[in-house]
Amino acid sequence: MGSLEIQGLTKRFGKNVVLENLNLSVGEGEFFVLLGPSGGGKSTILKLICGIETPDTGRILLNGRDITSLPPRERNLGMVFQDYGLYPHMNVFENIAYGLEARGMPKDEVNRRVREAADKLGLTPMLQRVVVDLSGGEQQRVALARALAKNADLFLFDEPLSNLDPKLRAQARRDILMVHRTKRKPSIYVTHDQAEALALGDRIGVIARGRLQQVGTPDDLIQHPANIFVAGFIGTPAMNLLRGTLSFDQGTFRVEVSPGVSVRLSQEWNAVLQKYNKRQVILGIPPAAFLPPGMPVDELQGPFSQIRGEIDFVEPLVSELIVTLKLAGGLLVNALFFNVDEALFQPGATLKVEVAAAPLCLFDAETEQAIEKE
Repeated sequence: MGSLEIQGLTKRFGKNVVLENLNLSVGEGEFFVLLGPSGGGKSTILKLICGIETPDTGRILLNGRDITSLPPRERNLGMVFQDYGLYPHMNVFENIAYGLEARGMPKDEVNRRVREAADKLGLTPMLQRVVVDLSGGEQQRVALARALAKNADLFLFDEPLSNLDPKLRAQARRDILMVHRTKRKPSIYVTHDQAEALALGDRIGVIARGRLQQVGTPDDLIQHPANIFVAGFIGTPAMNLLRGTLSFDQGTFRVEVSPGVSVRLSQEWNAVLQKYNKRQVILGIPPAAFLPPGMPVDELQGPFSQIRGEIDFVEPLVSELIVTLKLAGGLLVNALFFNVDEALFQPGATLKVEVAAAPLCLFDAETEQAIEKE
């Protein structure tokens, strides 16, 4: 059992079900990220955990204690909000100290904790400054210091970096992980930014439409998505998802995705697909499964399939190149190439690429759930 246990949690607003039968466990010292699009239910989960909202059904257990019906101040949580939740008329010291003083903590202990937290986050020279005079990054550190000063049983972060520019976000991520590692308590971090999720999370829960789609490590989500939603949501660019027809040829299965365009699967799929009673599937091709011309073939990634397409669009990134190919039938796929010469890929030109079989995924065309290898 984890330090935090969420059991069968459901929340409705009128006839709208915003969270349905959520089950989730977060272990002691684990940094867990809830990732998903806006309106998926992420922030609702935090509101239920901290007591701002009450669930229709289900329980929330923290260290084995049922906190589902407790008022917020009795749950002993540390919370960092998207808008920081600071008091504009107070200085930095007073903002960090406020929650401790409200609990009746002795003045000497409050002073010790505030100064210790401020020192860890580089706020000591700012303790007497009013928070409205601080930059966004400095205000974010004040909010983190307030959480750090508290000996909470669980820390909640509700999109705390969304108001910061990219440079400040990198520093803020380090600050958040420092707070987490200092406390060694379970933490839940909510974001719609998958780069943040992949950089921070020990495990990630992908949530959409009020349902938990998949929980796993970053590698689990990228390499073994549980369904079409996760496959199409994770990754930049995301996995290519192509409807196709199964056929068996020369000892392995193939998926034909358009007339004259088919991709061979590895023999690892034979056992499960021989029992599969459907011919229609959705083929998942990770962008990195495409090999550019001249790239040596790694037999461990085979077998390989050669496909031809017209270069539709080229997007250069740092040491990477995203090439959009138009296949027969008008299908568009994104290929991700590393350390290649951009000048060799011109829109309108024909390109032949190899597709490695090892990273390919298959999904049921009706249920949209992953088909698992045996």
